Amino acid sequence: MGLLALAPQAGALDNPDPTTPAGTPAKSSQPLSLPAGFEKKDVKAESGVKSGLVKLTDRAVTTGDFNRFLAELSKQDRERAREFKGADQTKLDGIINQIRKDWKSKYGQDFAVNDKNLVFNEQFAMVQGEVTNPAVAINNWPVAPIPGEAVVAGSRTPGANDKQAEKEAKLTKGRNVAVIRFPASHGLPEMDVSMIHHAIGFWRVDVPNDRTGEQIYNDLTTHLTYIKDHPDQWPSDVSDAYRMVAHHAVAALYGAPVSSPKG
Repeated sequence: MGLLALAPQAGALDNPDPTTPAGTPAKSSQPLSLPAGFEKKDVKAESGVKSGLVKLTDRAVTTGDFNRFLAELSKQDRERAREFKGADQTKLDGIINQIRKDWKSKYGQDFAVNDKNLVFNEQFAMVQGEVTNPAVAINNWPVAPIPGEAVVAGSRTPGANDKQAEKEAKLTKGRNVAVIRFPASHGLPEMDVSMIHHAIGFWRVDVPNDRTGEQIYNDLTTHLTYIKDHPDQWPSDVSDAYRMVAHHAVAALYGAPVSSPKG
């Protein structure tokens, strides 16, 4: 199954200023906010959201079990994605092992995100709050992964893809949510990542209910292969390099395509 056709805004993948390094984040033209059905509120999400993204990033390049990467999805998304049993773990491990080898060679350290606040710094805007009207919220969640898209990524389609009950199970009144924005950089578009709170302080990524485990596996393989094949384009700063891998990981979850950085 191919990558979803998520069209970035004009210029999102380009480096408009040739004097600016290709990894430099672009400024957003879209305000960050929660959609209808939610209320903005300080629910103390920042630390948990960043911790969730750290685990997602680390697990994207951890060998042995693709299902561990899927563990960072919301419960319903995780269970649905794990119905796919066709992941070629040997192929994925080969890609990951090469990334980790080149990482150690370039940065002099093993791949491990040690400082979530250094990696997910002030470049990453965040809005947090809670569900106030589940009947409205289900039509607006998760938010469009690429800001400004004409079609809401979480919208429901009739027939087999209509997962109304599944979405309602996610969005009970009072449930805490957050959206964190990845700035456009490293050849990838600006992306809004929908996060939902789980018990005991965990925050996990919420994806549209029509995203399958097969799609996620294929897209993760594509993104990791691109990283493996272009070590010459990795940032010189290791924290920025972790941001690059994190960006590719969330792009794989949402089906955003790979595009080469310019500059």
